[in-house]
Amino acid sequence: MSRHRIFELGAGPADEPCAQLGSCSDFAAAKTLELLAYKAAIIALNGEPPLPLGFALVANVHDFGTYRTLWLVSGELPLPEDAQAWFDDLVEPATWIAAGFPQPVTYEGSRAVMRPFRNVVAAYGPATVAAADSG
Repeated sequence: MSRHRIFELGAGPADEPCAQLGSCSDFAAAKTLELLAYKAAIIALNGEPPLPLGFALVANVHDFGTYRTLWLVSGELPLPEDAQAWFDDLVEPATWIAAGFPQPVTYEGSRAVMRPFRNVVAAYGPATVAAADSG
């Protein structure tokens, strides 16, 4: 079954640093962690997308190597009403904290310091968002 690319969600929240191809020593691992955390953040804000929608990490070949971005994909077009409504109401977090998640990767120069994915997801909570809003 082919999947149609519906919408490119990107490399992570727009207002956050992310792994940079060619300047991050652990680029592939850091980028994968960021994309998985970004997918979890989108689901936390919007709920699971209804079928036939899903997510895909799409490879983009570049002169310096391959980077990946998160896409919303579908096994069928046009979208059923419930899937179209979910997509129309899609909320993308601008920051990790806006989605209630800690930053999955921090950067010390070219070194990526990665949290285990389960720790990122386990730290999720609307209380994180409320604390950030009040601070």
